[in-house]
Amino acid sequence: MGSSLFPILTYVNSKGYAVVDFETTGLNPARGDRAIEIGLVHVAPDGTLEDEHETLIRVHRDIGAQWIHHISAVELIHAPEFEGIARELRDLLAGRVFVAHNVAFDSKFLLSEYRRLGADIPVNSHTMLCTMKLSRSLIGVGSLADCCREFGIDNEDAHSALSDAHATALLLGRLMDADPKWSGWRRRLDAAEEAGEHWPELKSLERREWLPRRSHVENNLQCMIGGASAIGADDATGFNPPLPKDFRLHVGDKIVLTGSMRQRRSDWETELESMGLEVRPSVTKQVRLVVAADPYSESTKARKARDYGIPIVAEHWLEQAMVNGIDY
Repeated sequence: MGSSLFPILTYVNSKGYAVVDFETTGLNPARGDRAIEIGLVHVAPDGTLEDEHETLIRVHRDIGAQWIHHISAVELIHAPEFEGIARELRDLLAGRVFVAHNVAFDSKFLLSEYRRLGADIPVNSHTMLCTMKLSRSLIGVGSLADCCREFGIDNEDAHSALSDAHATALLLGRLMDADPKWSGWRRRLDAAEEAGEHWPELKSLERREWLPRRSHVENNLQCMIGGASAIGADDATGFNPPLPKDFRLHVGDKIVLTGSMRQRRSDWETELESMGLEVRPSVTKQVRLVVAADPYSESTKARKARDYGIPIVAEHWLEQAMVNGIDY
């Protein structure tokens, strides 16, 4: 990687590239979806990896498809909001070509997060590069997994932002070696260097410490804590209202469902109503229980339940309750 002399000799004064991957709550920031994790790898103009950064991002809402990004809501409780990382992220991006595998997706979320803060940033078609498009052009495959197989790149923790960014950074170096004289390298490096002077300073924003995703071991331990509270044990985090001892559901109880559950929402509603429970669309003080895909969710429903002191349990608690039966 980076063995060609062409990039080294030509771009010696350039900062290089910032390879980024976001994990998100969904696909469209225009519909309210947010970035919940960022991985960033700096790559020199010759393709050499320089340094890397990562953090989870707290968004105070439901975090979407956890079976894809494998981030639990409890992991975000102490994470910085985007506002808290915006200045440091600006410093990491300014003057560098913004690179992503499907750059249209990641740049859309980056622009949206900064616009939420009232800031316009100079990331556009002139200053960004898509390794997915370039891979299709040079080697005939597009998905990150296929590209990694083609070049023998390991990406053992796919859908972790830093792991995907690291794999994309390695891919970028392979693509440089495959076509070192492509004119797009120089055009984008020059454009990014010029645009670096036009990034907003964001001096009014307070910096927060970045919080990397836990290791698999730490994450499994935290999930055990969350799982225990979800089935009725004490909540070790103190985040949710306690579930009363010997809590049971009764006919006529009002229940609210929130989040993307394993079983379809309509199927749950049918089953619960057939047992005499009332499924409500929103949380009121009359609701007895909230069932969440993740009991540490910060969805609007979950936040209101905490305000009212209403217990929040996970889907598997409800499954067991259905087995135990409903009191009449």
